Amino acid sequence: RRHRVAAHVGNACSHPQFTSYPRLFNRVFLFGTKEKVSPQKQQQNKMKKLILASTSKYRKKLMSDAGFDAECVAPSYEEIAIEGMHPLELIAHHARGKALSVAQLHPDDIVIGSDQGLVDGDVLVGKPGTVEKACAQLAAQRGKNVILATSLAVCLGDRILEYQNQAKLYFRSDLTHETIRRYVMADMPLDCAGSFMIESRGSRLFTSIECDDPTAIQGLPMMRLNEMIVALDPSVDSWF
Repeated sequence: RRHRVAAHVGNACSHPQFTSYPRLFNRVFLFGTKEKVSPQKQQQNKMKKLILASTSKYRKKLMSDAGFDAECVAPSYEEIAIEGMHPLELIAHHARGKALSVAQLHPDDIVIGSDQGLVDGDVLVGKPGTVEKACAQLAAQRGKNVILATSLAVCLGDRILEYQNQAKLYFRSDLTHETIRRYVMADMPLDCAGSFMIESRGSRLFTSIECDDPTAIQGLPMMRLNEMIVALDPSVDSWF
């Protein structure tokens, strides 16, 4: 089942699918030219530049595979846990922070921020970083059903659209320590939330998965992201 998480910032504007917020910065630059420009070039000039507020190779590949030529920019936002904030809300908060930190430098472009985390009840399971931590994370999830939440925040001008995909994952209960270690050594998912790569051998760790956008598990819910980008700039559909 899918849920939306949106922070209460400013005065929210109604939207049938997304949450839109005004931002304090909104600059518009106009460029003129004296040379003749072809209709095709004029159409290209109207297209907004896509900025991915991330250096993730997985998100970059998802964008490229979908036909989006996005520029990757490392966000200056620092991910800090906020006391009392539920993990699902914190994930949305981080996605928003990443997008806004880059959008301040690119006010005329579409900026995409995203964050992902595995949520076990009210506990946020992050990226393991080491083989031992990855094995421990997977061993702790045996037989459980958990939420893999992937949040999006997409900015353009004075608008920001937000969405969160929540995939429900059912871990196998018969995973042995030997099986877990063999998996970790094969996929090395040390930079993946929850210590698995669903697009690789990680699919064998589960009995079932409930998710309406498979790419969300890989790092970006591309179907919803496309809707959000088109909502901000309809010309994007000409990028096919």
